Amino acid sequence: MSEEPLVEAAEFDTPVSPSELLVKFETGLETAGRFEITWWEAGAYRFHYTEPGGIDFRFDKHPKDGAPQVHYHSPPDATTAEPSLLAGTSQPQVVTRVIVSQWRNAIIEQREPTLLNER
Repeated sequence: MSEEPLVEAAEFDTPVSPSELLVKFETGLETAGRFEITWWEAGAYRFHYTEPGGIDFRFDKHPKDGAPQVHYHSPPDATTAEPSLLAGTSQPQVVTRVIVSQWRNAIIEQREPTLLNER
């Protein structure tokens, strides 16, 4: 995230026993937004993006009934799960770079959230 110039702040949810990384951006689709990132030792993850104006989406890797293990919850409310473009990718650095790249292209440059999960 240090390579993304729109990052306003990055901090853990609690300094004593952190479980989530919060990355705040100075801009987004409608307002400033943030990623809430959780990564478990077993390899599961959750990258939840939210803006106060009401846009939410998530890239997840965990077991879920009715969805593949690696799935995507589309905006505006992140309720529907579908296969993720990240299927087959598990390295934290690669997953993070792809998600930030997708966010930048779809939300900042194209202003088209439907592109978030497109290859």
